[in-house]
Amino acid sequence: MITMNKTAAFGATLAAALALSACQSTPSSPVIQRANATYETTGIADTKVKAQQNAIDSAQKTCRSKQVIIIEDTVNYNGILDERTGRMVGQAGAVLGSIFGTGSPDLSRDDDYEYTISFRCQ
Repeated sequence: MITMNKTAAFGATLAAALALSACQSTPSSPVIQRANATYETTGIADTKVKAQQNAIDSAQKTCRSKQVIIIEDTVNYNGILDERTGRMVGQAGAVLGSIFGTGSPDLSRDDDYEYTISFRCQ
């Protein structure tokens, strides 16, 4: 009886965790409509690739089943250090952290990269 109660409780916990994880989505960036049926959005993230993906995801939600045509794009880096120095410090920290077993320092923030796109739906 106790084993069955534990199994049921575990199953309920697992089901709740799966249900909650299904509700999570990537952060959405606001989309601004401009003249001539063009739109603009900015993806923000701790890496360039994630910022690009966030902006493109917002564009795809706006266009729904139509294709996203990017007219113009720009990337801005807003990190504490310049981009190259930040990478070198991160790599050096990772090497030292692996030697001394302390881990590497995380100098990145969630808004280090901004990827702005102008697009239209076709």
